[in-house]
Amino acid sequence: MKRSLLPLLLLWTGAANAAPLSARVGQECLEVEWLESGLLRASYRTGEQCDKPVFPASPYVLTDKLKPLPSSTETARLRLTLDSTSLCLSIYDKRQQRAVTKLCPGTGENNSFTLALAKGNTEQLYGLGQQHPAPGTTDGDWLQRGTRVAGSKYGNQLVDAKGGLVGNTQFPILYALGKDATPWSLFLDNSYPQNWSFQGDPFKVGVKGGDDLRFYFRVGESLADLRRGYMQLVGKPLIPNRKLFGLWVSEFGYDDWAELDGVSQSLQNNGFPLDGMVMDLQWFGGIRDNSENSSMGKLTWDESHFPDPAGKIKALAKQHIGLMLIEESYISRGLPEHQALQDKGFLVKQPDGKPVYLAKKPWWGKGGMIDWSNPDAGAYWHDTKRQALVDMGILGHWTDLGEPMDFAADAVYHGFTPGKTTHSDLHNLYNVLWHQSIFDGYQRHHSQQRPFMLSRAGGAGMQRYGAGMWSGDIPARLDNLAAHLNAQMQMSLSGVDYFGSDAGGFYRNSFTGTPEEYEKLYTRWFAVSALIDLPLRPHADNVCNCYATAPDKVGDLASNRANARLRYELIPYYYSLAHRANRVGDPIIAPAIYADESDPTLRGMGAQKLIGDKLLAALETHPNSKSMRVYLPKGEWFDYHSHAWQSSKGAWLEEVPLFHDKLYRLPLYARAGAILPLLEVGDGSVDAFGRKLGSMDKPTLLKLKIFPHSQASEFTVYEDDGETTAYTQGKVRTTRIRQQRDANLQHVWIEAAQGDFQGAPEQREVQLVLAEIAPVETVTVDGKPVQAADKSGFGWQRSNSNTLSVRLPALAAKQAHHVEIRYAAQEKK
Repeated sequence: MKRSLLPLLLLWTGAANAAPLSARVGQECLEVEWLESGLLRASYRTGEQCDKPVFPASPYVLTDKLKPLPSSTETARLRLTLDSTSLCLSIYDKRQQRAVTKLCPGTGENNSFTLALAKGNTEQLYGLGQQHPAPGTTDGDWLQRGTRVAGSKYGNQLVDAKGGLVGNTQFPILYALGKDATPWSLFLDNSYPQNWSFQGDPFKVGVKGGDDLRFYFRVGESLADLRRGYMQLVGKPLIPNRKLFGLWVSEFGYDDWAELDGVSQSLQNNGFPLDGMVMDLQWFGGIRDNSENSSMGKLTWDESHFPDPAGKIKALAKQHIGLMLIEESYISRGLPEHQALQDKGFLVKQPDGKPVYLAKKPWWGKGGMIDWSNPDAGAYWHDTKRQALVDMGILGHWTDLGEPMDFAADAVYHGFTPGKTTHSDLHNLYNVLWHQSIFDGYQRHHSQQRPFMLSRAGGAGMQRYGAGMWSGDIPARLDNLAAHLNAQMQMSLSGVDYFGSDAGGFYRNSFTGTPEEYEKLYTRWFAVSALIDLPLRPHADNVCNCYATAPDKVGDLASNRANARLRYELIPYYYSLAHRANRVGDPIIAPAIYADESDPTLRGMGAQKLIGDKLLAALETHPNSKSMRVYLPKGEWFDYHSHAWQSSKGAWLEEVPLFHDKLYRLPLYARAGAILPLLEVGDGSVDAFGRKLGSMDKPTLLKLKIFPHSQASEFTVYEDDGETTAYTQGKVRTTRIRQQRDANLQHVWIEAAQGDFQGAPEQREVQLVLAEIAPVETVTVDGKPVQAADKSGFGWQRSNSNTLSVRLPALAAKQAHHVEIRYAAQEKK
């Protein structure tokens, strides 16, 4: 923008007050305020907007929690300098004594906003939501990729993926790292479509709409620190029902209860743990192409195919199987629901005030769409339709087509921001406001059940409503899975912990190989998803009833079962990570760069993931490989399965096998010092709680897998009832576990449990599984000797040469315990 040579007005208030720092030149104005020593927010505006209140309510940011600091040009951490002719902000790190970056706001064509950021020493860029790279590409940060572009002129959109469709979903959070640079993040509090270029210096972003260019700039000590700050800003994730960490089988779709029962019973008969079934639009009667009388929008059971749904849901619950139901925002015009919504003014409107009529993509029918930007519309729909399903015991809501997929470009909405009522204003907010309406409905009805939504689109802050995402209608090809792994890396850093794929691929007809080759594909995809998808959900377009989607019917059954059981074994660890995500904002599945930000090999690595900070998973996406390369970051590591120990200075392991006793299994490594709570999984355990068929009792065994280290380490196990919202009122038990390998002694301290929840055990058996090869001399607990295991199974024993197991009878949970293992003096590593 060519700036007018009008007088410059600068208001840098030196008094200790919380008024923003402001600057104005011609028709442009900039206001800045400090929120923390390392966090500021700014708003760039033009024209008459400069005279309006700054920093209004945001659909993304928890603005009511922000408390501005007294006005100043610097804090204990940063110094801010304003260029009075350009309105550029220069950020200087006083602690590290170096420049961080310079931000220059402005305007571009068609009243768009621009922001330029000096590259400085930036070497890596992450975040910005979901945009899949070319199929077959797992690695690459945004600096390597060069650009990040919106999915359409409006923003969020499913885009072509060579045989399917994947999401391009905007989350405007950017993280910058560099060897000699202060880590920083930038959040653009703007929902309009954004296009980023990182191909030059400065970096540039163009924003196509809004009244202001509002942004939050933060410096931190690390990428992890910056992500925690971002989550504090937009909200940390709710914890879903524990069953959502298990296996949920899905397809488009089950035609009746008999088909669903056949799938679930076959899985349980074949030894698969199973927590739920996901039901596509057949549950409410399916759809009629090109018809105003399609069932789209009924959101009530088709009892001709699914009779007595309340009774059936109770019966499934006794088998430890839950249900998740799809819903969409579209309402066929011939339905009474359309008329009721129209009468109340709750449908999106045409400029003439009548409901929009969507008929250009009539595969679902013809009609209108609910206006989620109207809180009253969301409340009405929840209270009259969705709440009855919640009361029946539905555990999740599959909010599909929420980009939105179909819309009228000239539509008029109720709006979030006063005066902002066009489709352009609401496109990228539509799905987030839908999530909020569901969350608000649960709150309004004082539901003790935890809300969970699985969505195809969303935006910043969706996680605070209980929403997760999957990557779209992905083709059944491993090179698309490879690209998904890169997208998962960026989505994790964008705040979405509950993210996954249609395991096995949605469009099966996109696979061009033989049936035998598809079996291999499914086995490999399922193994990847079993480690990183939340929830684990195979899904496919199977209206033809010509494909198998469940892991006991396609792929290698034994491998699929072993990988499903591995997932279930790790659920207590994932669940503790979920509590940590909820409390402090750490990711459940973290990008590999979290292991060592200074290691250039880990830059942009999408094919390896950290599960929490203790496990490293290597993910293969090639179809016929029998081994793979694995990069071990600097440190000491154990093979999770064999317990073989390795020390690494940061090096590649060549030809790590993928098959063990004919089972396909991905490499998984634990850090030395890792303490992992586990679930005991066997033929009898059928769900994420470890329950058995015919019993509602939740096992209370505290099973811990320990990878010894001479340096003291610890892990906090989080437990709650796993089902209700009581955890939000503090009904949580934490148990801190510590370990240290000292010469010939292994110490394990189980500290006294803190807190309680309904059903928390007063006493519990404890099992320790240690990666250890040294001969045992003695084992004591609280100073009392523990004998070698007898027929009862209690005591210590070696399950193999690399594994020591110690099983202890019931110990008081609210008392501290010390297990000491003494090894023979001449041990070998």
